[in-house]
Amino acid sequence: MPEKTAEPQSSVAKAGQLLEAFRGPERVLGVSELARRSGLWKSTAHRLLAELEAIGFVEREGTGYRLGIQLFELGVRVGAYRPGGLRDVAIGELSQLHVATGLAAHLAVLEGGDIVYLEKVHHRRTPRLPPVVTGPGLRHPATCSALGKALLAHVSPELLGEVLGEALPRRTPYSVTEPGRLLRELAAVRETGLAHEYEEMAIGAVAVAAPVFAHGTCVAAISLGGAALGVGWERAGELVLAASRRVSERLSRAELR
Repeated sequence: MPEKTAEPQSSVAKAGQLLEAFRGPERVLGVSELARRSGLWKSTAHRLLAELEAIGFVEREGTGYRLGIQLFELGVRVGAYRPGGLRDVAIGELSQLHVATGLAAHLAVLEGGDIVYLEKVHHRRTPRLPPVVTGPGLRHPATCSALGKALLAHVSPELLGEVLGEALPRRTPYSVTEPGRLLRELAAVRETGLAHEYEEMAIGAVAVAAPVFAHGTCVAAISLGGAALGVGWERAGELVLAASRRVSERLSRAELR
């Protein structure tokens, strides 16, 4: 457990640290566990949870707490505030990609060294791998995913240096953990417009992704992925690349209005 001397000073910072403690697969957490994860005193965590509950940011469930609907309502607005209403512009293309292939289609942005999903279009019958949980608000290491590599290929040298300055995460034996290899893959993304993922996030999971631009700046990426690309890498890549270009064009036009 973090030292209590590292506890943030402001109430806002403490509340933020407490909400961050909900990251993870567990839906409901008790006060003691939330205090442990956030590094706050249990009494502080208990008081803040009561205040967060009063404004709908957390909700009680049994003896524990879960994130509240108010946070969900705010969170789904994020895509709308991205350049040109990113989510609204991309959702139609994601739906078409899914219909054309039967695979899960994703929209994601880069947040530090991670990707954060803004949208996912799939069917309950879409092949799904239990180890890979994707969907709006969730995040994964950028270097282990096609989406992440599509985004990292277009970041500033400073940000890329920060990512490479840390040990690259290994999710499977196939994860890219060598900086030199990652740089070569990113160069290939810039040349072809496509990024690939083959069992780097989870065994059996594959994906292909392409960056989305607004006036020359990479703002997001879209992908197709699943347990297998039945349409083949080449065809899936063609579809994703064409869709990403249409989204990029629409974003640029929207921002000129």
